[in-house]
Formats: sequence, structure tokens, C-alpha cells
Amino acid sequence: MPHAPRSRCTYSGCGRPFQSSKFIRINDRRRTGAGGQDWSALSGSVLCEACYDRFYKRGTLERTRNKPIEESERRCTYTGCDRPTQTSRFYKIDKRTSAGGQDWARLAGSVLCNTCY
Repeated sequence: MPHAPRSRCTYSGCGRPFQSSKFIRINDRRRTGAGGQDWSALSGSVLCEACYDRFYKRGTLERTRNKPIEESERRCTYTGCDRPTQTSRFYKIDKRTSAGGQDWARLAGSVLCNTCY
């Protein structure tokens, strides 16, 4: 993986454009390569490691996960939950959830409390 000179991530939505252990310059060779993604729209860009990994894995630079859950949805939907509204955090499960290496597809659309997650 070729490294760009120490610089900044050029993705405008990057939360830490200057903080990365490495920066990757996207060139024409990456157009159809890494991760099976089409990199052509990013040719000439410099990405931090986090943004590069996000595009490599998901095909997008947008951070769509971990959005705050609406107040009305903050209830654990697991039927065996003892305290469905009393937690510090809730997780909305979607078909891409891969925490713990588990297949969460059957729970897609569910909301789980911190304990049940």
C-alpha cells in the first residue's frame, strides 16, 4: 500500500484529518482494485487510514453507523430483557452489523440495550 507524504485527509467529512498513523494517496491503479470497490471518484485524493478502511470495507466514505437513536425507539426489543429502558446505550441492529464476528441478520431492525447487545 503506497503511502502519501505526511499530510491531511482530503475527505471533507473526516473527523480527524490530521491524525492518522498513515495517509494513502489514491491513484488510478486503485480504480477497481482494493476491496472490490470503484476508486475512480477518489483518484488524486489522500485518505487517512480510517477513511481508507471505511471505503475499502463499505464502498462509501460516509459514516452512517452509530447515529443517535430517537427517544421513541430507546427500548430494548429483546424479549428476555429485564430492563428494556434502563441502559446507558442502545444499539440499532442492521443487516451489516458484525460485532463480535456474529451474524446479526436475523435481528436486523431490532434495538438492543447495552446488556443484551
